[in-house]
Amino acid sequence: MINLDQFLKDKNLSPLFIYHDLHLDNTRKIINNDLKNLAGIYMILNKVNGDFYIGSASTNRLYNRFVNHLIYYRGSKLLKNATNKYGLIKFSFIILEIYPEIINKENNKKLLDIEDFYLKSLLPNYNILTEAGSSFGYKHTEISRIKMKAVYSKKRRNLSLNTIENIRQESKSVNKKYTYSKESILRMKKRSIPVVVSNKDGTIYGEYSSITEAASNLNCADKTIRRALKTDKKLLKRQFIVSYKNI
Repeated sequence: MINLDQFLKDKNLSPLFIYHDLHLDNTRKIINNDLKNLAGIYMILNKVNGDFYIGSASTNRLYNRFVNHLIYYRGSKLLKNATNKYGLIKFSFIILEIYPEIINKENNKKLLDIEDFYLKSLLPNYNILTEAGSSFGYKHTEISRIKMKAVYSKKRRNLSLNTIENIRQESKSVNKKYTYSKESILRMKKRSIPVVVSNKDGTIYGEYSSITEAASNLNCADKTIRRALKTDKKLLKRQFIVSYKNI
């Protein structure tokens, strides 16, 4: 078992809530009551080996994220497999940061930017996401991970939203050096159609490079998403709205 205090110190984290004994009904009730009407960034930590998952949740959905990942297994497959292997009692649910506003269409991107910042600075092993709100499955080499951690860890804590946005823009500018021919871009577009999955309130749940990728992340069949895209309401699994991404 890892030393939690040392783990948090090493990661330079000062969490607001830490929940243990996640297998107990009473713990789940406490989590639900504590986190009502709140939005923010959370961590799911494996106390055996120190692996963890980072995610964000819009207003009043932090508890939903907890049960979806650890009770209903509707999130990360890596996290699902780890929970089955070690048992729920070996995990902690940790709230790293609370977003101070009610999440809406206008400020939802700010929350995703903060999540992206934690993802890139902490590099959680259980995340298949490379940036907040998307699921491209890119795996960094160990050298890339070390370089990214060195760059982001120095800047991570107590940053203004403007600074976080600047970091995101810097990341974009690095990617601009990679260019593709028109033919290559056309071939890539033919192979995949990006889609956006939103919550019913209009906030973004995730952006995916293809229908297959979205289906894998949402634990449903490709045809389920394709069927939803053909309907007027675009309703998916009774809780999401799916649409093609405008490029």
